[in-house]
Parts: sequence; structure tokens; C-alpha cells
Amino acid sequence: MPDVTDRTGQGFRGGSGPIVNAPPIVLIVIAVLIGIHAALVFAGQDWEIWSLYAFALIPARFGGSESIAMIEGSQYWSLITYAFLHDGWLHVLFNSVWLLIFGTPVARQFGTLRFLLIALVSTLGGALAMIAVFWGTPVIAVGASAAVSGLLAAAIPVMFGRRGAPLTFSEFLHNRRAIIFLLVFMGLTVLSGVQGLPGFADNARIAWEAHIGGFIAGLAAYFLVMREGMRRP
Repeated sequence: MPDVTDRTGQGFRGGSGPIVNAPPIVLIVIAVLIGIHAALVFAGQDWEIWSLYAFALIPARFGGSESIAMIEGSQYWSLITYAFLHDGWLHVLFNSVWLLIFGTPVARQFGTLRFLLIALVSTLGGALAMIAVFWGTPVIAVGASAAVSGLLAAAIPVMFGRRGAPLTFSEFLHNRRAIIFLLVFMGLTVLSGVQGLPGFADNARIAWEAHIGGFIAGLAAYFLVMREGMRRP
């Protein structure tokens, strides 16, 4: 990835630096995602099916004409836990790579707690989008794609801002390249859902609606974090 220079003449570096020296929290989250998937694969199909029953997001559990079997309370914790399950190795590896790329600048800029806050809010945003669109239907949603989309959204003001000073809300709205990046992401995400093209994860059960929900929630969380202060390098 080449270096990118912003409108002030200052740049942020691509290449191996940010990835090789990723903050520990990013590597820990990736290790947890891969570790959970590996454990379920090793445990066998019965455990994989049970994990979906206990932790996957299923909109039908929140209402609708069809009753569906579930552990009492699982509809609520599944708003978060669905992000820790994946539909195959390709799914979890794709999400891990994009998490490494876009989670690194966010964690570097805001620190561990705010990084986790943005990821959490993005996960919830993706879940709520799925529930709203697929209300009452027994679709199964899994994967960290919503969190990744939210971290990507939060990374945009960091990438296009000055070193150590991400874009404010007003600056973001007036930064043409940041807006173009946002629109391209939105367009490609919707297109991938409509046309069946590969997105963050080829075989993910999570839909493009969750990507959009996570992206919007992550951007909102970013500006909330901005108001509370940020970690300067």
C-alpha cells in the first residue's frame, strides 16, 4: 500500500509498518476470532450447530408469526455474540485481514477502550439493521463484518486527517476525498448484496444490510469518541 498524503501535505504511511506493529488489542481480537472458529471446527458439527443455536443472531427470536426454539435471553446476548462466529475459514480470515488493516489506525489513535467501544457499537448497529430488515424471519447472521465496517468508518477521518488530529465532524463533511471514500464503500457494499459480488467475506451469512448498519454506527461512535477526547501519538 503506498503512502497517502492529505490536503495539508502531511501523510499517513501504508506498507508493513502499521500492520506488523499493530496494537496488541487488534491482534488479541483477531486471535480470539480465529481461536473460537478453530475450537468449534475441532469440536465437530454438533458443537457448531449448538453455537448457532446459542449465540447466532436470528431476527425471528425478536418477534414475528413464527415461533423459534431458543435459550431464554439468547436473543439479547446474540446482539453481540453473533460477531464471534463465522461461516467457514474464508469468512473469519477475510474479516481478520480487514480488521488488521482498518482496526490498526483506530486503535493507535484512540487506544484500547475506545477501539473496543467503536467495535461494540458497530456490532450492535449491524445487528439492529439485520433485525429491522429481516424482522420475524429465521435467517442466521454471523460474523464480525459489521464491526469491521464500523472500524473502517472510524478509520476514514483518521486516514484523511492530519497526523494525530483526525477530522472533526465539520471537516469530515467538507473533505471531498473522505466523502468519496464513504460513498464508494456504500455503493460497493450495496452492489455486493444485490449482485452477489464478494464483499468483506465471500461466504459470510451476514448480509450487506449489517455492513451498512455497522458502518453508520461506527461513524457515529467515532464522533462520540471525538467529543470525549482522543489519544494523541
